[in-house]
Amino acid sequence: MLQFDDESRTKLFLSPYIADMVIRSNAKHLTHDAIVARFDPYMYAFDGSYQNVTQVYLPVLFKNHWTLYVYDLHNKRIQLLDSRPGRKRSCMSGIQQKLAKVVLLLVADKKEMVAVDLNMYSFVMPDVPCQPNDNDCGVFIMKFMDNWSNGGLSKSIDVAKMKKYRLKLLGRLLLSSHNVHRHRFMVV
Repeated sequence: MLQFDDESRTKLFLSPYIADMVIRSNAKHLTHDAIVARFDPYMYAFDGSYQNVTQVYLPVLFKNHWTLYVYDLHNKRIQLLDSRPGRKRSCMSGIQQKLAKVVLLLVADKKEMVAVDLNMYSFVMPDVPCQPNDNDCGVFIMKFMDNWSNGGLSKSIDVAKMKKYRLKLLGRLLLSSHNVHRHRFMVV
C-alpha cells in the first residue's frame, strides 16, 4: 500500500519475506545471479522508475520483534529503526551485513547499475520513539515507514495514541484501493 501511496516514487518498500528468507537460509552463496533469481519474485510491484529510488525500506521480524532498515542510497547510509528501548549498536552483525548485501544487490540490479560496495555505506541507529510495551513494535514500524524521510521523522509519534494509530492503520489497510478484498468490507 505504501508503495502506491508514495507520490514521489523515490521510496522502494520491500517485502519482509525477503529478510525472513535471508535469515532462515543464513544467506549462503550470495552471488548476483542467485540473489536476483531467488528474491526478485518477492519484490512488490513498482510503477515508477527504479532510477529515481533513493530510499529502500525493509521491515524485519526477528525473534518476535519488528525493526525497520532504511537503505539511504543517496547518502550511502543504512539506518536501523528500532522502537525497543536500550538497543543501540555501532556496527552491523553478520546477518545484517548479508541482508544489506542482498538488498543492495537487488536494488543495483533494478537500477541497472554496477554492484554496490557495502563498505561504502555507514550504519546508524537514529534516535526514534520507544515503544512502552512488548507488543507495539509493528505499529511503530508502520509509522516509521509512513513518516521517515531524509534521516528523520517528518511527523512526531505520540506513544499515548497507539490504539488510535492501530485503528487508523486497520482502516487504511482494509479500505485501500489496493486491497483486492476491500469489497468484503464495504457496506452497500
